[in-house]
Amino acid sequence: MASRVTITGIEAFGKFAVQSIRRLSEQHVEEMAKRSELVIKVFIQDSIFRESSTGFLEDAFFAEKTANGWGVGRISHLNQFVPYWRWQNFGVAGTGRSIPPSTDENPRIRGHFEPASNGRFVKGSPRFDIRPTKPIPAKNFIAKTLQQQNQIISNVFRSVRI
Repeated sequence: MASRVTITGIEAFGKFAVQSIRRLSEQHVEEMAKRSELVIKVFIQDSIFRESSTGFLEDAFFAEKTANGWGVGRISHLNQFVPYWRWQNFGVAGTGRSIPPSTDENPRIRGHFEPASNGRFVKGSPRFDIRPTKPIPAKNFIAKTLQQQNQIISNVFRSVRI
């Protein structure tokens, strides 16, 4: 998600007015990104089933300055640090697969389920193969956040002023 503001026809305004408009638009876009970050984190928290969740997925979504403005959820960062984000957000329908990859497809994924880890998968042991039998349902936290954008934008315009 990213927002961008373009100002055209700036010759008609004075230099001070143009600087004020640019500063205000930058503040608006930054605030929209920060509020979008909070909204997506709430949707991720609401979609958690296990009590022992690590919170890594939630922490991977953050507002950051980009070349063209501000954004939330850089794909390269998500792919590197929480590669399962697509499965959680889009579920099976978004990936076209019926179950997550098993150890037969990727021998580097080896591990087991430890009672001490509250049923969470522990990497590093070939004791049990991962063979999920149920598809992961789509959580749609990105789409839910996008549905909130009009409300976020109107709230920011009302609250952030020079």
